[in-house]
Amino acid sequence: MEILAGIFVLGIAFFVLADSSFALTVLAYTLGIGLLILGLSRIFASLYGRYFAPWFREVNAGGGLIALVLGIVVVIDPQLAIGFLALLVAFALLVVGIVEIVAAGFAKHPPVWVRGLIGVVGVLTVILSIFVILDSSLGQLSLAFIMAIVLVGVGVRDIAHGISGHRPVKIESGVVTKV
Repeated sequence: MEILAGIFVLGIAFFVLADSSFALTVLAYTLGIGLLILGLSRIFASLYGRYFAPWFREVNAGGGLIALVLGIVVVIDPQLAIGFLALLVAFALLVVGIVEIVAAGFAKHPPVWVRGLIGVVGVLTVILSIFVILDSSLGQLSLAFIMAIVLVGVGVRDIAHGISGHRPVKIESGVVTKV
C-alpha cells in the first residue's frame, strides 16, 4: 500500500511541475480552508471552554477571529496568498544568503576554498532572492519547485518504506518506558 501511495505522491509532484499555477491555487485554497476551520474551532473553544482561564479564552477568541478573517481573505483572493508565499520564499532566500556570506567571513575551521565557495553560494542566493522579489512569477515558480521537491522526497520515502517492509521492534524485557 505504501508503494502505491509513494507512486501517487510522485505523480502529484510531476503534476505540480507540469501545471504549477493550478497547484499553487489548490495550495492557497487548502490554506484558506484550513484557516477557516482553525478560526472557527478557536472561537468555539473560547465560547464553550468553561474550564479554560478567562485570559486563555480571550486569546483563543482573538486568534480564532484573526484566522477566520485571514481564511476568508485567502478563499476570496487566492492570488494574494500565493504572492505572499512567494515573498516568504524570497525573504527566506535572502536570510539564507546573508547567513552564508557571514559564515564564509567568520568561519575559521573550513579551508579557504570552502569558505570562498560558501561566500559565492551566499552571494548567488542573495541575487536569486532579489530576482524573486522583483519578479513574482519567479517566486511562484520557486514555490512550486520547492513543493515538488518535498513531494518527491515523500514519495521516495514511502516507496522505500514499502519495499523494505515493516519489522517489529524487539523490546528488551528489562527496559521500562514511561508514558
